[in-house]
Amino acid sequence: MSLRIRTVAPPGTARLRQLILESLPNLIGNEAQALPSAGSLPADTLVAIDSAQRLWVVSFSAEDAGAALLGGLAARREMRALLPWLRQVGLISGMVTDCTLLILTPTLPAGAIELCRKGDLEWRQMRFLEVNGEIGILTEPCESPPTTAARPQPAELK
Repeated sequence: MSLRIRTVAPPGTARLRQLILESLPNLIGNEAQALPSAGSLPADTLVAIDSAQRLWVVSFSAEDAGAALLGGLAARREMRALLPWLRQVGLISGMVTDCTLLILTPTLPAGAIELCRKGDLEWRQMRFLEVNGEIGILTEPCESPPTTAARPQPAELK
């Protein structure tokens, strides 16, 4: 049996959400589970918990990386405010004190690498593949570009 693999255009928002839900174990770890929607989260976000009891806000967009970032930041702020309620109803354990933001977009905007380095967030670049007729997501982490050797600076004369 041969594999036919090709890149495809991003799916619609509903299909993309379903693909991300199906890929949660690959994105944030085995035994990851999506939590029910709570509050008024942006449409392109979801909340999940991994096997280590870390809470994740996953924000995604196939078209607009800026909207994914802004929606994710708003969703993380709302989830932080809802943490006591989530503990009270038993959706998360008492060990959960914060949440991590994961942003998924096909392109990385300028400054994404610096945001990942400085902030409590992860950014992954999505690619959409069709393997024997089935669409899937390939994600690559946001990494620093290779650094070049620093050029020596001329010494100051005093």
